[in-house]
Order: sequence, then structure tokens, then C-alpha cells
Amino acid sequence: MNNERSFQRLAAVTAILAAPLSTASLMLVLAPVNFNFEAFEKTDLFLSVGANAANVLRWSMILDMLGSYLLLAPAALFLWHWLKPKARAQVGLYTFCGLAFILIGATGAAMLSAVWPPLINAYAQATGQQREILATVFGSITNAVAGGLWNTLNAITSGVWWLGIGLFLRSERRILGVVTIVLGTASLLGVSGRILTIAPLATLGLSVVLSLLPIWALWLGIDLLRKPVHIDESS
Repeated sequence: MNNERSFQRLAAVTAILAAPLSTASLMLVLAPVNFNFEAFEKTDLFLSVGANAANVLRWSMILDMLGSYLLLAPAALFLWHWLKPKARAQVGLYTFCGLAFILIGATGAAMLSAVWPPLINAYAQATGQQREILATVFGSITNAVAGGLWNTLNAITSGVWWLGIGLFLRSERRILGVVTIVLGTASLLGVSGRILTIAPLATLGLSVVLSLLPIWALWLGIDLLRKPVHIDESS
């Protein structure tokens, strides 16, 4: 029982910590490009921010790795432990998708935190053909992470996780469950828009996820601290 409560508190605290770190990450990644959301599609805007902003982008990716992904792992495992008596196989599948989302997303953020600064610094000092080569390398790596890992594979796994878990969570925490379903739906709409090349739909889905994720994490953490869950260990 004590171990169960300790892990529940851990899941709550890490979810609460994830919220400001995720928000700070978004602010830091947009600050060097004057909060121009087109930078998420036109990656050359990040490349041309200059050497002074390279470290800011590095820290934005480190905070993203923690706030948007790794700090959510305890919450994902606790939600599985809490909700699995309702439908063990289904909740297990949704949790697998959630953990895949966390691992893949964190890997992508870690890659960009290591790759972006040296490429940006080199670009600031390069001229002519060197800049063209660096721009190609930068764009290829960034599109592989943002377009392939984050906005496609991650959007699918996170969408399945939030939507599936939200359906079960709704019977325990109605409003939080609905918000979780909305988050999952937005994620799946975003990837659908990207696959079908419907730019407004892709942008809408991404915008909802980026703005709602910190709120969801904070809400979940506070809820678990205020209303601790009793779980039957025999389940």
C-alpha cells in the first residue's frame, strides 16, 4: 500500500513538473524566430537564428525531452495500473502506445539538442556552397525528427493512448477523461491532416496538442494529489 501511494505521488509530481517545462520548451524554441509558428514547417528559419541563439534552441529541446515526454512516463504507468481492471488487454495496448510516444518523442528531442547547435554555429560562419550543404543536412535531420517521428509516428501513438485511456478515465474522472479524449482526437486529426496534405487540419491538431498538453499534465498531477486513488492490489 505504501509503495502504491508513493508511486502515485511520484506520478502526480512528475506530471505537475512536466507542465511548466513543456511550456518553457515551446517558448524557448519560438523566441529565436520571433514566435513565428511557420518555423515548424520552414525549418530554415531555425537554421538562420545565429550562433547566439543556438544554445537557446538546445535548451528548448532538453526541456521538451523532459516536459513533453520523460516526465509523463510515471503517469502513463500509473494510469495503466489504475485502469487495467476495467479491460486489461485494451488498457495495456493503449499504455504501450503511450510509452512508445514518450520514448520516441524524447529520442527525437535529444537528437535535435545535440545536432542543432553545431549546425547552426557552422552555418553562421559558412558562406556560399557550404551554407547550401549545411541547410540540406539541417533540413533533412529536422524533417526526419519533426515530420517523421513527432508529427507522424508520435502523433499516432499519442492519439491512440490519450483517446483510449480517456474513454476509461471518463468513468473515474469525467471532465479529465473528456479532456484526455480531446487531446487524443486532436493528435489523430493532426496526423490525418499531414498524411492527407490538408495543412489547416494538421496545423489545428498540432496547435491543440501543444496548448492542451501542459494543461492536461498539470490537471492530472493535481487531481492525483487531491483525490488519491485506491487500487485493489489483487486486480
